[in-house]
Amino acid sequence: MSSQFISNDDGSFLASQYGPHWAGPDGDRLTLAIRLLNQVPPGEISLQCFEEYLEFTSSVSLQAVIETATNWKVNEKATTMLHTHSDEFIVGITSSIEPPTYPTFDNVESDDGTRNDLRNSWQEEVSGVSQGAYVSQAQHMIASASRLGLRAQTDKDRLVWPPRQLNGAGERIQEPTEQLSKLATILTWTRLSAAGAPSEFSGRAPILGGVSTVLVEFEEGPKGVFMLADDESKSPEIDGTVRFEVRRLYGQDGLMHYGLKAILC
Repeated sequence: MSSQFISNDDGSFLASQYGPHWAGPDGDRLTLAIRLLNQVPPGEISLQCFEEYLEFTSSVSLQAVIETATNWKVNEKATTMLHTHSDEFIVGITSSIEPPTYPTFDNVESDDGTRNDLRNSWQEEVSGVSQGAYVSQAQHMIASASRLGLRAQTDKDRLVWPPRQLNGAGERIQEPTEQLSKLATILTWTRLSAAGAPSEFSGRAPILGGVSTVLVEFEEGPKGVFMLADDESKSPEIDGTVRFEVRRLYGQDGLMHYGLKAILC
């Protein structure tokens, strides 16, 4: 199921596939904004009408997340404005600083208990310290351009992704510059049970019935492991194709970590 997109005389607007009242298990206003920005021609955009409505602070600056995950540039003097509804999960792009008239989106029925449980789980997770794979804010900042933008490093005659400083011979690898494809092929996949999920996902895994991951290969050669999203109604298949979207990964030390997740095509 894809997101809901409407373009009219007022601007371009988007709600999630779940409708305006929920951004999904790992979505929020920022992930919706990135999805919207990737659906329209790029330019420069101001965030001054958007930032105050974000639920959590990102571990990477908001400007860095948007500029690495889209082709847009952030400029607070831009005449194109990014908006979000104050109460609903709708985002919009307009040419006015005034709040737009938001269009009506279809609402997809969802379980209120699940939504509340996930909301509480995210709040608890962000306010605590990860007991699993701890990643400092500095480390996350360094890797964000490559991980959010799928940019690989050149090492002699091959591409390397995810980013690293040295190759097997101890030689420094060039900074990430090569753009990987937006699609990849599933080599294998697994679904971790609620009890077997890593500790940083242990709060949400029981609510979701487990966590799925895929090992994929890009056309350019690199391979990587990604969590799956939006897979409630279908399962991955070997040799299947996935695309990638920015979603919430986990919370830690009062900050939200965002990254790419695989979406079944």
